[in-house]
Amino acid sequence: MNLIQVHPSGWGFREQGGGPAFTPWGCNYYDPETGWPPRLWEQFDPGRVGAQFDQIRAIGGNVVRVFATVLNVMDGPDRVSAAGLAKMEKMLALAGDRGIRVIWSGPSLWEGAPAWWKEPTPFESYLRPKLLKAQAVAWRGLARAMRGHPALLAYELHNEPFAPSRPSRALSARWARWRAKHAPLAPAEPPCPVEPLQWDWSADFQRFREQVAVDYVRRMTAAIRQEDDTHLVTIGLHQKSAPFDWYPPDPYAAFNPHQLARFVDYTSIHFYPHHVFHPNIYRDPCETALGMAETLAHARAVARYVHTAGQPVVMEECGWYGGGAVMTANREQAARTEADQTAWCTGLVAATRDDVCGWLFWPYRDTPSSLDASRFSGLYNAAGQLKDWGRAFAKLAPGITGAIPPRAAGTTTLPFSWEQLVTRPEAIKACRAAYLEAFRRGDVVDFAIR
Repeated sequence: MNLIQVHPSGWGFREQGGGPAFTPWGCNYYDPETGWPPRLWEQFDPGRVGAQFDQIRAIGGNVVRVFATVLNVMDGPDRVSAAGLAKMEKMLALAGDRGIRVIWSGPSLWEGAPAWWKEPTPFESYLRPKLLKAQAVAWRGLARAMRGHPALLAYELHNEPFAPSRPSRALSARWARWRAKHAPLAPAEPPCPVEPLQWDWSADFQRFREQVAVDYVRRMTAAIRQEDDTHLVTIGLHQKSAPFDWYPPDPYAAFNPHQLARFVDYTSIHFYPHHVFHPNIYRDPCETALGMAETLAHARAVARYVHTAGQPVVMEECGWYGGGAVMTANREQAARTEADQTAWCTGLVAATRDDVCGWLFWPYRDTPSSLDASRFSGLYNAAGQLKDWGRAFAKLAPGITGAIPPRAAGTTTLPFSWEQLVTRPEAIKACRAAYLEAFRRGDVVDFAIR
């Protein structure tokens, strides 16, 4: 097993030293027997993890994405945990012995936050100097320990980051400094009252949020590179990082992949059907053929938008559920069959084969204790038996992992105003209508968002 690098062509991956092509094909992993949220590191069981990796490898999986956690990685804000790093190194060894590579995502708060973290609002850690320093300490410690390990594919800076938008003292202070330098005529207070539907999504505020994202990614990547230049770096972008995929009251993520590309080695994007959050915009892909076609077109649009020339795109978190009903968006969703799950997942791969060069599905196994779609989203069911989707995954594996899927050249470019997309919901609807129509015509869509 050799280290992985971006292919010299700028699309796809290969083993270092001119080795064979490598296409990520796998799943997001946690031990489903440790509760919800999973306590993978708190209850780390090497024997059980190894057996679960055997199941992933048995159906052709070659990558797992695993959440590091602050409680496991750190003993305090200024020191890493030797015991925690030892568990992570053991997991790398278990994966490598089976021909599986690992993406470390995080450090996250899945196992809870230590007393010193004190993050008052979501994603506040991008603003608070003490938390930024602690995260840099964590990444330097991880990178120092993992440098040169062949089973490690990449470091992922954060899972589904959103630049802060809710009111806080830290946000107001950072906005004041940015405004003084870049937009002195903008309102003195950031436009973010408590009720999201009342927000004034000004272009200045969105530019400010994108700068917060850039500063965070620059600092964390530098911390990693200080200790390890042997592994790839990415960041797990939410689909709302595309400026046409958000809609009030949900914010634009403001982690602009084109601004971040100079700091990371490849782009990671997540995609799920969004009808459960915005039924007035999205159709359910499992209800009608039109819903399936439109949702797959949305996935293609997001995947094609996030691409930057010279960098691969991996759909590193995707999938859907089958085998029962689940909770999503704080309400129960319609029961779906295993055949429904397979139809969506195989359809997503077929639809995006011209747009991405790797897929990681969520999750490895159904998790009955989960409070979201993870309850029935696995490749295996809760008893460890292969589901219909797992069998389809295994059949697809040889044709995907044997070569780099080529990226199709665009046949039409759709121009849109970034300023309108990040401030006017009606512009988002117009953008969606335009690319849906282009995909219906059989066009391969690129975007010129100025």
